Amino acid sequence: MRKDVILPGIAAVGGAVGFGLRRWQLHAGFEPDTGLAIPGAPASMALVACSAAVALLLLLLVWNTRERMNWERAFAGAGGCQVYMTAMVLAAFLLLMSAGIEVLAYPGALQSAKSAESWGLRAAATVLPPLRILLCLGGCPCVLIWGRTLYRGGEGGKESLPLLELCFLFCVWLVSNYQSCAADPVALDYIWEVLAICLSLLGLYYVASYSFLKEVRPRRAVMACLLGVFFSLTAMGGELSLSELLRGGFSVLFLSAHAALILQERPAGGTEEGTAAEEKEADDNG
Repeated sequence: MRKDVILPGIAAVGGAVGFGLRRWQLHAGFEPDTGLAIPGAPASMALVACSAAVALLLLLLVWNTRERMNWERAFAGAGGCQVYMTAMVLAAFLLLMSAGIEVLAYPGALQSAKSAESWGLRAAATVLPPLRILLCLGGCPCVLIWGRTLYRGGEGGKESLPLLELCFLFCVWLVSNYQSCAADPVALDYIWEVLAICLSLLGLYYVASYSFLKEVRPRRAVMACLLGVFFSLTAMGGELSLSELLRGGFSVLFLSAHAALILQERPAGGTEEGTAAEEKEADDNG
């Protein structure tokens, strides 16, 4: 079974369904006057059920993916793969566009920050947008450097700092999201965006783990990446800004590409050095 195709496909199709359900929820799941969630609204129930079903299905299909691999074997399928490199170029371009949109929107955000109630909110609204802009700008070459390394099969993937820059970007985005949603009492109005950012960050963390650690649990890495894809697509059906939509698109491309690489079927062994290391790890764990 081609898990490297089927599982990312399930996450993408499920995310497309979640996108539609999220749009339905926005139109029929909240009271038009107060904005409060309607208890037992079919749209909200269907979205929760869809999320649980996709997560359970992915978990069942990825359960047997337990073989621990070093980063060379895990991402060996990227070597010379034009589809992978195209996905990385598009992902980098989406981050660059996100930075550009943030630059255009910053004067309005700065004006709104001056009317914030507390100095803490004013400081956050002033500092966080430029930080997001810088990290999105830096994330563009970081994605290209990492993608080129895997495409060429070089040694630069070990202890790759560009991956940490991407993790930091999503940490800042999570803080920004909390700063804007903390006063919202309706969890169903923003929980999908929070899940998208958190699962995407977790997926980036596990991808980076292959670069920094000798032992990585592939099941956790694949689950985090695929759920990041699903919730990013679902959240894109909500009321996100254009820059957030572009970052969500980056998550979909980057995480699905690396989940597919990890899931690719490959003969056990690889290099003699890698084989010896894996046998030693198996003996230590045994």
